[in-house]
Amino acid sequence: MNLNSTYAEINLGYLAENLIKIQKQVAPAEILAVVKADAYGHGAVPVSRKLQEIGVRNFAVARLAEAIELKTAGINENILIFGGLMPEEIEECVARGIITTLTNDENYQDVCRAAQKLSKTARVHIKIDTGMGRVGFPFETAVDSIRTILENPRISVEGIYSHFATADSKEKSYAFEQLRRFWEVRNSVREFCSNPPKFHLANSGAILDIPDAYFDMVRPGICLYGHYPTNETTESIHLKQVMTLKTVVSQIRMVSKGTPISYGCRYVTEKDTRIAVLPIGYADGIHRTFTNKGQVMIRGKRYPIVGAVTMDQIMIDLGDSDVRVGDVVIFWGNTPEGVLQATEVAERVGTISYELCCSVSKRVPRIYIDETDN
Repeated sequence: MNLNSTYAEINLGYLAENLIKIQKQVAPAEILAVVKADAYGHGAVPVSRKLQEIGVRNFAVARLAEAIELKTAGINENILIFGGLMPEEIEECVARGIITTLTNDENYQDVCRAAQKLSKTARVHIKIDTGMGRVGFPFETAVDSIRTILENPRISVEGIYSHFATADSKEKSYAFEQLRRFWEVRNSVREFCSNPPKFHLANSGAILDIPDAYFDMVRPGICLYGHYPTNETTESIHLKQVMTLKTVVSQIRMVSKGTPISYGCRYVTEKDTRIAVLPIGYADGIHRTFTNKGQVMIRGKRYPIVGAVTMDQIMIDLGDSDVRVGDVVIFWGNTPEGVLQATEVAERVGTISYELCCSVSKRVPRIYIDETDN
C-alpha cells in the first residue's frame, strides 16, 4: 500500500520493451547495461533483476559500493566498474571477481599488486582516451600499453573501450574522428592478439545514431530508461519512459490579481486565479531551476509552476480550470491522457534528462509495476 502522495512509478515492462528494441537494433553486439547512479534513479537492484531475467549478462556501474550492492542482491553476472578506484578498493574487486577499468600505468600497477597479493587473476577492461579528455590510456600509445597488459598472466583483459564526447550532438565530425581512432587501435590489437577482448564504444547516442560504433558490445544507459540523450539525437528506436514522477494537488486557493507567490515574491499573479499547492519540492529532486519555468501535467493538460520552488512544496497556476484537490500531477512520464517527456522538461529548465532522473531523492518512494501497452 502506497501512503505517499509523491512517488516515482517505475514500469519494468517498459524497461524490457526498450531493451528488446535496443537488442534488435544492435545485434549481434552484446548488451552492457549501465546501471550506475542507482540505475539513473530508477533503482539498480530491481532494474538489474529485470534485465537479468530477460537475458542481460553484463552490467556497468561507477563505484565499488554499487557493484557490491548488485552482488549482494544476487546479480552474479559480469559487473564492470567505470570509475577510478583506490588500492584497497581494487583489492576488494580482485577478491570478489568484479571487473575494474585500467586507465593509466599507475592504475595498472595497483591492479598488478592486488592480484599478486591475493594470488588471483584480476578481471579488467582497458579504457582508451580517443578524445573525451577525461581518463584512459592516450590513443597514440594505447596499443603498446595494451600489448604489455595482455602479456601479464595475472591480468585477464576482457574488454577494451572508449567513450564518445559528442555522439549525441547533431554535428558528429568529432565523434567520427573518435570512431576512426578506436578502429585503428582495434585493428592493431587484432594483428597480434589471436583471441582479442571485446571492444565497445557505443553509448546511448551512438546506439541511436552511429551503427559503425557497435563493435562487440554496446553500453545503453539513458536510452534503457526511455529517454533520448538530447533533442539532437535521432529517434531511431521508439522508447518508452520507464519513470513517471507523480504527486497530487494537496490544496487550492483563490487569489486576487497582484498576489505574490512563494519566497522572494518572484511571481506576482497577473489576474484573479486559482493557485494549487503540490507536496513536492527540491528535497524531492525538483530543483529551484524549475522556478517560474517548469510545467506539470494534470489530466493531459499543462500548467505552469509559479513562484520559487521550496523544499517541500511547489505552486502551480490553474487559471479557471476544473482541477480539484487529489488530482494526480505528472512532472514527467507516460499517462493514458498524455506524455510529458523528461528531455523536454529538462531543456525548459536548463539541464538534461539524466540529471532529472538521478536527482529524484530517496525521500520519493519508487513504486514498481510491470506492464506493457500491448
